[in-house]
Amino acid sequence: MRMRIFNVRLSREEEAELAAAAKKSGRSKSEIARDAISAHLKSMADDERRWETLHDDWSEYGSAVQDAYESLVGQQIAKLEAVRKAFESRLVEIGNLDWEKAIEPVYEVFRRKVIEKSVIAYAPNPYIGGRDPKEPEMGAVIGFAADDTHDLVIPLEQAFYDYCHASGWDAFNEIPAVYARARARLEAEDKDRQRSSAN
Repeated sequence: MRMRIFNVRLSREEEAELAAAAKKSGRSKSEIARDAISAHLKSMADDERRWETLHDDWSEYGSAVQDAYESLVGQQIAKLEAVRKAFESRLVEIGNLDWEKAIEPVYEVFRRKVIEKSVIAYAPNPYIGGRDPKEPEMGAVIGFAADDTHDLVIPLEQAFYDYCHASGWDAFNEIPAVYARARARLEAEDKDRQRSSAN
């Protein structure tokens, strides 16, 4: 990989910190600076991808649906010479339809079916589980047609960590109280079952 040299202006304090870090790690100042720049650029790229995903209006999905529909109708037109012109005219009309008229009805059905399967078929969803009780995971199942699903899973520790970052320490410090309420409910249910068994 070819590298180029360029100057970076640092304050005396920054230069001293860089020299100390290089001495402590046994690496050159150039290597540390290069890694820091690479990490910063990667963070910017990751932020841009998250922004694009968050604001995705599914126009790509809509185009795919339109293309599939046009392809299907096109195959039928090839078999029906007598009505070819009429079908071609209709295809032009379909191609000129805007998103709201052409795709929104399809998207609404897709969205409703995904929510129904995700919430009902895989309840409770989201969930906390995992094979190791000492390393629990938080997950969610996104359900599509038939047995087509997608799992989203992260360590529970990471979920707590992200929660603190998103909501702040005050909210994070309420977790023990939430845990205590859940435990109280479970213990009350156990006592009810024991009384029912005794009777």
